Amino acid sequence: MIVETKIVGRRTPFERRPLEVPAGPQTLRSLLTHLVEQEVAAYHERQNSVGVLRVLTERELSEATLTGRVSTSPQAPGGTVTTEDAVRTALTGFGDGLYYVFVDDEQVEALDAPLTLRPDSTLLLVRLTALAGG
Repeated sequence: MIVETKIVGRRTPFERRPLEVPAGPQTLRSLLTHLVEQEVAAYHERQNSVGVLRVLTERELSEATLTGRVSTSPQAPGGTVTTEDAVRTALTGFGDGLYYVFVDDEQVEALDAPLTLRPDSTLLLVRLTALAGG
């Protein structure tokens, strides 16, 4: 499946990346948990390479020019992140209405509603931004 992310109010393009569809019956809760687990694992992998000299590839430079920002890995390690805390934060954020979730162009409003996912499904996460004074 493809995961797309967008922040309302920003001009940056959607971020698109593949995600393997988890096996078995799915709910939004289990799908978000799977996604967060993948993101935390990737974060830990990036943290393990902090301080290592890194050379950007031509492809990475080309992609960076599309966003207008070229960066290398951080030089100092970030904070400690646990999977359990990250999952709890993601589920709380959804419950608090901080982002909307769409699967194949249909909004999903309940964490425990059953989902039908295919390998070519699209998961869209739209993060909302608060208005000033709101």
